[in-house]
Amino acid sequence: MKWRKLCFVLPFVLSLFLISYVSALTPQDAMMEAFKTGNHSVVEPYLSPTMKAIFSEKLFTTTRNALIEKYGSIEGYRLTKEEKENRYEVYYYQINAERGNYTVSVTVKGGKVKGFHVSALPFAPTASGLLYPLLGAFLGFLVLWAYLRKFHGAELILGAVLLIPVLLLQPLVQGLPKFLNVTNLVFLILWTGLIAALFQEPLKYYLSRDKTLGKALYVGIGFGLAEGIYVAINASLLGGASWIALIERFLSVVFHASTTVFFAYSYRNGKGREALIAMILAHWAIDSLATYWHYNVSTLVLAITYALMLAIAAVILFKLLPAAKTENEEPAVKW
Repeated sequence: MKWRKLCFVLPFVLSLFLISYVSALTPQDAMMEAFKTGNHSVVEPYLSPTMKAIFSEKLFTTTRNALIEKYGSIEGYRLTKEEKENRYEVYYYQINAERGNYTVSVTVKGGKVKGFHVSALPFAPTASGLLYPLLGAFLGFLVLWAYLRKFHGAELILGAVLLIPVLLLQPLVQGLPKFLNVTNLVFLILWTGLIAALFQEPLKYYLSRDKTLGKALYVGIGFGLAEGIYVAINASLLGGASWIALIERFLSVVFHASTTVFFAYSYRNGKGREALIAMILAHWAIDSLATYWHYNVSTLVLAITYALMLAIAAVILFKLLPAAKTENEEPAVKW
């Protein structure tokens, strides 16, 4: 009889203990315990509505696994600094891992976790992080160059420089909904894709529309190469990249090159505005799918994204690459 009572009471007591333990945690402590143990449910009650929509268990696990792959299992953590700005509180923690230390920050407002960021990672590039994105980007460039047998360095540099304002301004506008506490995931995904399209395609259009097809092509190649280098640096810092990054960067260079040559061709035929709208819509679809994949990792979504990029680039380049190869080049570069 005593054993029966014990079997009934013990789970009840343990449940009360767990509930009291979780309720005793501060939001920042809950975030760090979840990160240390890999148990997303520890922090879930403390997440703000926006974070619940964005920082899903799948994204939490993917981020944690990437850091563990680079630095080894988490041995412990300690609070190193606290900051307060307006109604936000930011807590910085040093993570002690098997193969090195790194810093994460937890942003809290109104008793809820509003942000979680990995920061101040030591620069320790991994071979896979640098190799796969760079190899994919340069492979895209080499394939196009091998067909054209032409090289336009000025346009290549022009396209690469174009990435700078995109990197500086695009993330700020993409982050506006989160700043305004918008939590609808569908809206966030579509907004992120649309802003990427609206920042990149008009700039590429303006800088390639009045050039020869070959030179316009190199504006897109330069943009894609610069983007590949940027992705490679990021990947090397965040735990490396798989061979998938090679495919992605190859397709990215080819896609960007196809858009700029399409702009030049359409502009000279009086269809520049139509071409710009078409590429904005295409880019919006591609980046929205890619953003969705980051929230919900899916092989099918990734395959559809890459297939769409390849199909658009193939249709454009199949028609315009031969014309770009045989076209007479104008003597001066227009900046």
